[in-house]
This record gives sequence, C-alpha cells and structure tokens, in this order.
Amino acid sequence: MRNMLFCALALSTATQAHEPYVAPLAYLTENTQVPVLSAYAEQAFHPEYALKDTSFTVFQPNQTQSTVQPVKNLDSAATFDLKLPEKGTYTIFAKTSYPIDYVQHNRQWKIFADVAADKVPALSERDYVIPSDFKGKVPSKVSTVREWSIQSYVSKDSTSPVAVTPAPIQVSFKIHPNQINVQQPVQLQITQAGKALAHAELMVRAQGELEQQAKSTPVDAQGNATLTFEQAGQYLIEVSEKVDAKAKPKNQYYSIISLQVNASKTP
Repeated sequence: MRNMLFCALALSTATQAHEPYVAPLAYLTENTQVPVLSAYAEQAFHPEYALKDTSFTVFQPNQTQSTVQPVKNLDSAATFDLKLPEKGTYTIFAKTSYPIDYVQHNRQWKIFADVAADKVPALSERDYVIPSDFKGKVPSKVSTVREWSIQSYVSKDSTSPVAVTPAPIQVSFKIHPNQINVQQPVQLQITQAGKALAHAELMVRAQGELEQQAKSTPVDAQGNATLTFEQAGQYLIEVSEKVDAKAKPKNQYYSIISLQVNASKTP
C-alpha cells in the first residue's frame, strides 16, 4: 500500500491533483467531541489516501496545545476524535511534505516523474516530464520539497479567536472563519515570514470540485484579498507563492484551510 501511495502521489503531485486536507464533521457544535478526518484527495473533501505518520496539533480556546495521533484504520483516510472540554474555537493544524524533482525541458523547469511512457498520457496532455521525453540523457535534477500546512477550526457553543499556527504562509480572516455566510465579502490578509505575501496564488474549491474547477482570487501587493461565497457548504482555501517556470525551483509552501460557509447569519 505504501508503494502504491507513493506512486500515486508522484504522478498526482506532478499535476497538483491529490492534495491533503483536514476537516471536522461539524465546524459548529454543542457536543463534547467531534470526529475529524484527514486525507489526500483529488476532489475536494473526497478522501482517497490517508495521511500516514502525521500527528496533529490542537490549539485549545485558552491557547494551550495538545498533540493528537490519528487512528490508522482506513486506507482512504485517517481519523480522530477531537475532544471539546470547553467553549470556544479549537484550531487543528498539521504539516505534511513530499519530495519533488525538477528538470529543465524547453527552457522551462518541470516536475520530473521517473515512470514509463506507457503509464502516462502524451506529453501534450501533461505538465510534467518523464525520461522518454528527452532524446538523450535526462538533465541534472533539482530536488525540492513541497510542504503543505493544513488546518481547520471547530467552535463549541461560541466562537473565540483562532490560534496562530506555525504555517510558513499565514492566512488571517477579518471575520471569524466559522461565522462566514453566503454572499458576504470576506477579507483576508496573507503573510509570509511576517511580511505581506504580494500577489500570492489564492485558489478556492467547493466540496467535490477538482483542481481545474478551482476559483482563482486576486491578491494585491499588500497581501490582501476578498472572497465571496455564492453557496453554503464546505470549501478548501489554498494559498501559495506564484511559481515562475523559468526560475530555478525552490521549496514550495502551501496553506490549505477547510471551511464551512453558512446559509444564514450565525448567532
């Protein structure tokens, strides 16, 4: 199973198809605990491969921290019960990463996947390269790491300020993320290393949507953006630096946040 997962991720990472996320079964609750699910998925919130050997940090409403290790009882997803002993908002956070090699092809840096030609589509149908795409020796590779910071929020009875996580790319909501309603403009501030991340890549996907269906939202030079959700439901917000295909590849950092958009105004 582990080799199958690595193979699937190697190809899907090349096309940025399978990405990790974490999400509770309820974002607003009065319960004393709530199930939380984490996985790699091609369609938003449709789990396919469990996150292996990933522990989660839970920031309590009083800003204390605890570590939770998901139960490894499924191939498609990892799960755990989030205990909710007090009122307020709990922030769930984890990091996961994957090594990626790049090579130059037609003066552009592309992801390199070491697979046979009969296992993948034609070059014109993919944005990564394989050994047979080169007439001679494969050019020197540049090894990088793609790191995802995944997080979500659960509020018991009432909301309280969300915690600041160790994510390299920080996304700050001007309104509490568990109080977002349809047709309501939501302002974001995106920073990296304490500075505004100018013109970041900001993508939004509703539950069930593929990457190709993601909505791109502009981010200004001060790292500001505004989102408006047309329908209630679950959404993934993904933020990263823009990639220049002609520049030498470097480690890439992504922040992926799961949210529930409410149909009407929350109390």
